[in-house]
Amino acid sequence: MLKIETQTNDDRTLNLTVEVSDDRVQPALQAAARQISKRYPVPGFRPGKAPLQHVLRQFGEQAVYEMAVEELGQKVYEEALDQEKIEAYGPGALQDMQLKPLVLKFSVPLKPEVDLGDYRALRVPYEAPVVKDEDVQRVLDTLRERQAVLEPVERPAALGDAVTLDINSFLGEGLNPSDFLMTDKDVALQLDEATDWPMPGFALQVVGMLAGETRKFDLTFADDYANESLRGQVAHFEVTCKEVKSRTLPEWSDDLAREIGEFQTLDELKARVRQDLEQQATRAADRDYADKVLEALLAQTRIKYPPVLLDQELDDLMHDLDHRLQEQRLTLDDYLKIERKSLEELREENRPRAEARLKRALVLGRIVEREKLEVEPAEVAGEIERMKLILGRQGGEEVRRALDTSRARQSVTIDLLTNKAIQRLVAIAKGEAIPEPAADIQPAADIQPAADTQPAADTQPAADAQPEPAPEA
Repeated sequence: MLKIETQTNDDRTLNLTVEVSDDRVQPALQAAARQISKRYPVPGFRPGKAPLQHVLRQFGEQAVYEMAVEELGQKVYEEALDQEKIEAYGPGALQDMQLKPLVLKFSVPLKPEVDLGDYRALRVPYEAPVVKDEDVQRVLDTLRERQAVLEPVERPAALGDAVTLDINSFLGEGLNPSDFLMTDKDVALQLDEATDWPMPGFALQVVGMLAGETRKFDLTFADDYANESLRGQVAHFEVTCKEVKSRTLPEWSDDLAREIGEFQTLDELKARVRQDLEQQATRAADRDYADKVLEALLAQTRIKYPPVLLDQELDDLMHDLDHRLQEQRLTLDDYLKIERKSLEELREENRPRAEARLKRALVLGRIVEREKLEVEPAEVAGEIERMKLILGRQGGEEVRRALDTSRARQSVTIDLLTNKAIQRLVAIAKGEAIPEPAADIQPAADIQPAADTQPAADTQPAADAQPEPAPEA
């Protein structure tokens, strides 16, 4: 039996102090001495053959004990967990080590505590979205604009026309290449008073130009312009009009509806536009409502979790960022240089976001447990097949193989459980009649799984792995 002391902390970590008997320490020290003398020569002895005392004398007690604990510490940690019936939620860590007697002090992460309160009494008002007639008309006008007839004309450009332009623009008093704003050719532009590209007022300066004409003019960026570096600056433009076309909008009719899509009448087109807008508005409203419900639940929930979970969430965020940067042919180091930040500064900047994600995952995981939500294998298989159809066209066989792994199935299972938890919360918040779950609460699955399911302890000593020779007396 190990001599063990435990202390549970408020942050859901447990201090585990274990005293290791000398009859276990000595064989571990002997083995460590052999390993050290294999790596680093001990004068007068063949590699791996130097006696323990010689190794202790040359490299020091601390280095030899640390080498011994690398292997012994893991075994002691697992035995201590088993003896005390401690369920670690993730890998533990060796915090301190005392010699003679050997005492190892571990930090063990425990399962988070998530007190949802009376979540079944949660109510959040839901407002169904309303699609107005002007919303429908706005879409119809856009569809009609796409059917406009363009015809070249030999007259000055007027509002409503479509023009083709070559544009050169720069800032400052002189033509300095570093001050160029833009240089584009064959730019198609519809002349409209509301047009604010490339900057407000540009379209009105083009009105009156003939095909083949070049015009120079200046425009000043407003003091409240979105790009702060351009506010108040004068932009010099040199514009050549290459073509002027009139735009004639067709009259609304059943024939126009048939040209726009597979509709027999204008009324069918209007009905479809309204239906699509209502579906879009409902999806957006449902997403917003689910967020509000979850925020309301988070506000009444008491959560305690071991700090290692937040570190893991930050690691995941950094990994996601690195992956997105790689898609843009950048590295995380490149990004840090551009932003002039250190990795630690970036992690701290993302800590609130990581904490919000972690709390959301823990709350949804607790809902899965309390409501006894489950996912059938057939549901997972069906979702994976759906993903294959969507992703397979782009990723090919490699993507399909990746989706057939146990890791992919676990990820899909967690996603499906998350969606079910959100759906259940939404139904509760709307006051829908939902049968109470059975009294015996057993975890269905963890929405926020531990990064390592094995209760391993990090027993790597804090000192350098290479032992330093002790100073000679």
